[in-house]
Amino acid sequence: MINFIEPETPIQICDIGASPVDKTDFIEELLINTNSNLIGFEPNNNEFQKLDKNSPKKKYYDFAIGDGTEKILNICKAVGMSSFLKPDLNYLKNFYGFEEWSEIINKIKVKTKKLTDIEDEIDFLKIDVQGYESEIIKYGKDKIKECLVVQLETSPTPLYKDEATFASTIIQLEKLGFSLHMFNNINTRSFKPTIISKNPYTGLHHLFQLDCVLIKNFKIIESYSVDDLKKLILILFHSFKSYDLVDYLVRLLDKKTNNKNIDKSRNIFSKTKIEKKY
Repeated sequence: MINFIEPETPIQICDIGASPVDKTDFIEELLINTNSNLIGFEPNNNEFQKLDKNSPKKKYYDFAIGDGTEKILNICKAVGMSSFLKPDLNYLKNFYGFEEWSEIINKIKVKTKKLTDIEDEIDFLKIDVQGYESEIIKYGKDKIKECLVVQLETSPTPLYKDEATFASTIIQLEKLGFSLHMFNNINTRSFKPTIISKNPYTGLHHLFQLDCVLIKNFKIIESYSVDDLKKLILILFHSFKSYDLVDYLVRLLDKKTNNKNIDKSRNIFSKTKIEKKY
């Protein structure tokens, strides 16, 4: 814990696609260890009811982020596959489980708002909306430009019909001034009929889904304000364990503030188990 670095304002986290079906330990650790708050959006009422609404640090809304119009949400048998888009079975049929999991069992009308219409400030944006990420970026450019870090789930080969490609989605964010920093999660799958280690859901090399972490304006990071620099250090330390970049940023912070925080952070690093992500 880097408790000697304290931004003047709380870190503002935004979780788009807040369904608890997927673990978000990387967000929870940030909330526990820093002065931070979270707003989340989940239009599926069944999933919305499962969210932790008792925490004073969290506030959830039961509408979706999108283009500002009413849309149809396709509820799939595996709730984590539910999307505004329809699953592409021509691709998904090649992998175990997905023909069943991607079956649409219900359709519901949901309200959407553009991200640019959300009044809250955002420092750290997480997007996990099953193929609809590109549309959120398209209608949220001005808001996203304010962010320091963006994590989004995307697929090298689209899983849904009309889903934007991995490359085009990353380019959208690059045009807003972001650089790809790391993959927080790499999900691989094996093609049928191959089964790896007696588990049909274990992959070998084929990239299926990626949780991409992008940082704002990495090449001009020296122009960050002191408060933004502090927030970025805390996000990268607690959520992503990017200790090498944290070390670099602490040195930059020291230069800007004429302090010697690097000695304190080095002491923390010496007691921290550092693991290579991939």
